[in-house]
Amino acid sequence: MTQTVDALPDDRREGPVSIPFPSRISSDFQAAQDRHLAWPKSFGFLSSEAEESHHLKGQFPLIAAMFYPNATGSELDIGIDQQSWYFLFDDALDDQWGQSPERVRHLVELVKEGTTGAGCPLPLASSFADMRRRSSQDMPQHWIERSSAHWSSYLDHHVHEARSRQTGSPMSLSAYLRVRRHTIGVAPVMDLAERLSSCVLPDHLYELPHLSTMREMTKMFIICDNDVISLDKDAALGENNNLVLSLEREHGLSRPEAIEKVLRRQEEVLQIFTATHHALLRATEESQLDPTARDLLKRYCT
Repeated sequence: MTQTVDALPDDRREGPVSIPFPSRISSDFQAAQDRHLAWPKSFGFLSSEAEESHHLKGQFPLIAAMFYPNATGSELDIGIDQQSWYFLFDDALDDQWGQSPERVRHLVELVKEGTTGAGCPLPLASSFADMRRRSSQDMPQHWIERSSAHWSSYLDHHVHEARSRQTGSPMSLSAYLRVRRHTIGVAPVMDLAERLSSCVLPDHLYELPHLSTMREMTKMFIICDNDVISLDKDAALGENNNLVLSLEREHGLSRPEAIEKVLRRQEEVLQIFTATHHALLRATEESQLDPTARDLLKRYCT
């Protein structure tokens, strides 16, 4: 956030929303950081110093080490490679592949083959297939199917965004949020957390209403965060599908007012998440769940 933030009230410039949970990081963070470029380079990415420098700015080992603090070694590497892949995919859409919905759909179809373990010579598709193969190894079938569905949804909804860009007609606020909850990419990250924290939930626990609410609030929290941070870039590129810009259009708000509204929404979302988390823990203690199921739920929430 740059000049836009300076227009906000003073109490909004102090920093991000305070998260009421402890911060943790993988003990293997430093070693993973030293080795993480080998994976994208093995598929032909980052062939120049400029590309490598650009990739390093993403700090993917740090992100993954905080997303997956229990993971080390090759398990943490999967998480880092997932974050790297997101970045490479996003760059491809900004570059040669995002020029039309047809090209985006073609790229999506090539990559989607990797959700079933297949792949094609295209580096973006073959690297995805490799990441999926490693993340799915020894995992139960219900997790593989659920994770594959989330990846497919993530990929497919990028075509909706491409159609909007091609026509020059921004999506309505409600339509944007329906699409963005998929393209924000949170669901595959949470799926991988089940593996890397050894807390894979059976479907009947995964579908608990409390957890569904917490997952949706997580997506909305990150959408708010992402769209404020990327606002200047989106506006400069003529990208109309951004939560702040949508609020400006549909509610007649100024730029500072729209940002303020997004930040308030982010705080509300965190409050809902926290209250739902407490309610789930209470319900878990009062339920007839066996100790193993209780432990899985607690570790999943953590």
